[in-house]
Amino acid sequence: MKFIGRENELEKLNTEFSKEMCSMCVIYGRRRVGKTYLIQKFMKEKSGSYFVGVESDKFINLNHLSQSIYKACNYDGNLPAFIDIDHAFRFLFEYSVNHRIAFVIDEYPYIAESFPSISSVLQNLIDEFKATSKLFLILCGSSMSFMENQVLGYKSPLYGRRSIQLKINPFSYKESAKFVENYSNHDKAIVFGLTGGVAEYLVFFDDSISLQENIVNNFLSVQGRLYEEPSNLLKQELRDPKRYNDILYLISHGQTKVSEISNKLGVQSGSISPYLESLIELGIIERKTPVTNRKSNRPIYLIKDTMFNFWYKFVQPNLNLINLELGHRVYSEKIENSINDYMGKIFEKISIEYLEYRIKSEDLRFLPTDYGNWWGNDSLRKKQSEIDILAYDSENYLFVECKWRNGLCPKSVLNELIEKSKIFNSNQKFYWIISMSGFEDFSYDDNVELITLDDMYA
Repeated sequence: MKFIGRENELEKLNTEFSKEMCSMCVIYGRRRVGKTYLIQKFMKEKSGSYFVGVESDKFINLNHLSQSIYKACNYDGNLPAFIDIDHAFRFLFEYSVNHRIAFVIDEYPYIAESFPSISSVLQNLIDEFKATSKLFLILCGSSMSFMENQVLGYKSPLYGRRSIQLKINPFSYKESAKFVENYSNHDKAIVFGLTGGVAEYLVFFDDSISLQENIVNNFLSVQGRLYEEPSNLLKQELRDPKRYNDILYLISHGQTKVSEISNKLGVQSGSISPYLESLIELGIIERKTPVTNRKSNRPIYLIKDTMFNFWYKFVQPNLNLINLELGHRVYSEKIENSINDYMGKIFEKISIEYLEYRIKSEDLRFLPTDYGNWWGNDSLRKKQSEIDILAYDSENYLFVECKWRNGLCPKSVLNELIEKSKIFNSNQKFYWIISMSGFEDFSYDDNVELITLDDMYA
């Protein structure tokens, strides 16, 4: 598999490794995002070893850790395990005084569960050997809250010991396109909408066959790589997957407020909050408030992981048909005519990333203080209103309308956006209309920009 989109992270690792001094690197990010592949690429042609913690007791983890340390120190395998982790890591640090080696502890939260003192052990050894060791230690984990609080947090014994930290995020829509280079921009965008830019999911898409075949093969077949992925991930990460499953189904079908979810489930609103927080920590859902009112006490919850969103909208309701091997009919009768509606919110997500590209490229008329979705009461038109994307600073506003639909976009879309913007007091207002299919021929002022999907991939 070719290496895509992690060049900056790889360069940072190699730069730190070239210093030949005692270093600790923390790498974290949600499951399937590509952390392991990045580390494997970095470890290529470097002396050292790779250890993966498992959900097990001390005996198994200590035995596997011992063999990995022996390998890193160039000893033959099948030697007796160390008596405890103190002796194991001291052996590693002492060897590294005269040898530049890299040692990876992947799934660090699992080994920390087996050995609660491990962070303190590593802290003491780093402090003792920081002037003499040449060890390049990598701690990697998928539990975002654990890595941020128990490894990087100021209460952690390891606080202040890390040399660099890398949070590995899903690929952007542009980076995701590199996995399916033979597809049209239209289909590349849909692939992003099906995978959320998660590396492992993107690898399952084969651009030598049609997008429809990929959807059927991956989602709508009992042998598909993504057929049971959400269920498996929930079982792997959470103690009560049934409740989480219900919550995700409701959110995917429009129940986005705590009160709506609790009413449907017949429970108190307060009992839902811990489940929502766990799903946020896993990167599956997100808590959203209007961009101009971030402290609103009436948030909505949306599915952030678009693979989960697609699965709950189209796969779960059709599991019986898929089990009858009718995946192609499920696609043609249940999905094909609904994919544009599904892509509406995905297109907003892509458009926000495009806005971020423009900000980074200094290709915007002002530097926004904040940007995001907006919804609220339109006092002039006396009704509730939504703006797909709003960016602003103290003097300027940018209003963005995103249209994922077949057919050229008419000027009425711009006129409607201008009407919506009138409740915001500013002399400097700018407008973007972003259209998947292009635009009808109409005139517009220089404070208006018309953007096509091809522009976004250019």
